[in-house]
Amino acid sequence: MKVSLTLLMLSMLLLGGCIIKPYLPVPDPAYSVENRYAILQSDSLQIFVRPQSYSGEAQAVGADFFNLYIRVKNISDRPVALKDTGFSVIANSRQYDYIPLQVVLGSIQSLYLMSQYQDPFSATQPDTQNQNLILAREQYLELVKNYFSFGDILPGGIKEGYLFFDDNIERYDSFSLDVLGTRVAFRK
Repeated sequence: MKVSLTLLMLSMLLLGGCIIKPYLPVPDPAYSVENRYAILQSDSLQIFVRPQSYSGEAQAVGADFFNLYIRVKNISDRPVALKDTGFSVIANSRQYDYIPLQVVLGSIQSLYLMSQYQDPFSATQPDTQNQNLILAREQYLELVKNYFSFGDILPGGIKEGYLFFDDNIERYDSFSLDVLGTRVAFRK
């Protein structure tokens, strides 16, 4: 009985060490924290941001990047321009800018091409090729729809989506995100 209890406790400790800790926003007077989101508010914008794994059909592509989910609402009565330089990550004193959509979409094309040549001695069935092509197209369109777009936000409008960054950020216990000039700290 004592041995099995000891083994159970040891197993729980080992498994607990393997759990991936999420990044959480560090509380600060410049923004509020709710449901793992850092929430920034100005006279014209309300911005929600948090690290969040991409969970759609293109999940394999999302796993190759560090993903941030961003939701921006225009709370003013005039259009507001969102510049594409408004979100950058600083980790271990190194700046990481978001990866352009074309590069992320290129990852889907690479995965599709690699799936066609996994076994050079096996003849790929036409049905499998067609299924892989259809899946690649679905993933491509899904990423286009879920990628955060910059530009004007109309009064009362909301823009939301993912920005993808270098996956090296995951190596660090903390990072800060520059959100339109305000630094937001995240820590595991």
